[in-house]
Amino acid sequence: MPFDSSLMWTPSAFESLSSSNVVTVGLLTAAVVILFILPFRDPLASVPGPFWARWSPVWMIYHALKGDMHREMIQLHDKYGSIVRTGPYEVSIADPDAIQLIYSAGASFKKSDWYSVWQGRRKFDLFAERDASVHSKNRRFVNSIYSLSGLAVFEPYLDNVLSVFLSRLSQMDTQRIDMGYWAQLFAFDVIGELTFSKRFGFIDGGTDKGTFVHIDGALQSAAWIGQVPWLYWIHDWLSPWIGNHLKVTNRHGLLREISAREVNQRSSVPSSHPDMLDKFMDVHRNHPGQFDNAAVMSMSASNIFAGSDTTAISIGAILYYLCKYPQYKEKLMEEIFAESDAGRIGLNNVPYKVAKDMSYLQACIQEGLRCHPAVGMTLPRVVPPEGLSVNGVHIPGGIVAGTNPWVIHRNKEIFGDDANVFRPDRWLDGNVSQKRAE
Repeated sequence: MPFDSSLMWTPSAFESLSSSNVVTVGLLTAAVVILFILPFRDPLASVPGPFWARWSPVWMIYHALKGDMHREMIQLHDKYGSIVRTGPYEVSIADPDAIQLIYSAGASFKKSDWYSVWQGRRKFDLFAERDASVHSKNRRFVNSIYSLSGLAVFEPYLDNVLSVFLSRLSQMDTQRIDMGYWAQLFAFDVIGELTFSKRFGFIDGGTDKGTFVHIDGALQSAAWIGQVPWLYWIHDWLSPWIGNHLKVTNRHGLLREISAREVNQRSSVPSSHPDMLDKFMDVHRNHPGQFDNAAVMSMSASNIFAGSDTTAISIGAILYYLCKYPQYKEKLMEEIFAESDAGRIGLNNVPYKVAKDMSYLQACIQEGLRCHPAVGMTLPRVVPPEGLSVNGVHIPGGIVAGTNPWVIHRNKEIFGDDANVFRPDRWLDGNVSQKRAE
């Protein structure tokens, strides 16, 4: 067949195209590039996942906003296996062995830019600090405070808050209440007592005074804007002119104001008993150049933000499952009554040294944390230059990877075929410990 020169693209032929045809040609060209060229240059081309995750972070943003990321991740891993693509350069891994590689102390997997929106412009932030050497240095300042022995000195003050909480519950014993909400009121007042030597008054008043909506808004906001951190920094730069439109700043604003108020008052009003703020200020006095006043406020605010929310979620989940499955609650009550009859615990006095050896109590706690972890997203890390190999799949350096607790906690290879079921006894039969050791 002879070559038809009329099929050639010439300048005159291009000029004769209408504007609509130019748009059509442009779209077709883009489609060809996307469908046939980019896959060959795509480092994650072989990793399965949602269609939109291949091209943009829109899939992650959508589910972060919707608040169902934990459920979606479980379904994705059930469908695709242990490695799922969740973004153009991001994967979720559901392999237990990968957890140690990615998250162990000293691992070369650095925190991703997702954390930058959590830190904002604060210099001291243990959770969000991405520089491993800075994080290690800062952590040494407070390690002893958060150690088991360091926290043990606060047990009597926690018991005081618990006594107030139980008293309030007894006053409402004929009412229908939202126990999840009251668990959060309790957790918040505990953090207030341990950090500042004073409850916030949430238990007494039965209300959070609008605080929880700010925390929930900040959590959801950080979850989605962290997928596009550059947008956060554009907003930060424009905020003097456009105002604040991101709720994640509540973490830097409202909670910092609470901490600043307490820190400033402490200079004139000493605490009624030793608390965590005292310990933070001791570190500041010993290392004023490295642990400044802003670091004191940052650690205090972090206690409020992270400690109260995760604690409340865990307490609420454990109570929920025990109410849903009364057979396990009855077994737990048998253990509690036995300890009470032996004089080792009282109504408002359950010492940690006794509770840690109550096997069924610990099994119920472990199972509640397994079935309903407080964190529903991956905590993303950047794969080091040498890459990461998981189940025969090589993930190149520079890719963001992480594991979702909800997915790992429902891994049937670890927890058996009933991994989706609340069953505290699994922690007593040795199977879980054996799998974890392997």
